[in-house]
Amino acid sequence: MSQFADGGIMASKPYAATGKYIQRMSNYCSGCRYDPALSTGAKACPFTTLYWDFLLRHEARLGANPRMLMQLRNLARLHPKQKSGIQVRVEELRKSW
Repeated sequence: MSQFADGGIMASKPYAATGKYIQRMSNYCSGCRYDPALSTGAKACPFTTLYWDFLLRHEARLGANPRMLMQLRNLARLHPKQKSGIQVRVEELRKSW
């Protein structure tokens, strides 16, 4: 995401990843108490929750980027209860840090 902080001059889309992606691409998740497939609940991976929150908060701006269409389609598939659950979990995470 930091590479996109310049408004897309150096990178054409933000680099953000879910916990599942991090799990697939590294050994960072081995032994972790969180489930990278979950975005809500006490066992939800913070990376996954924050990924979906990032997309929710910036959906309008990212919608103009053709490279973000797949991610935004996946976001649109989320049920409204899932989206509100993500927002609740994000607030819990922010309060705990």
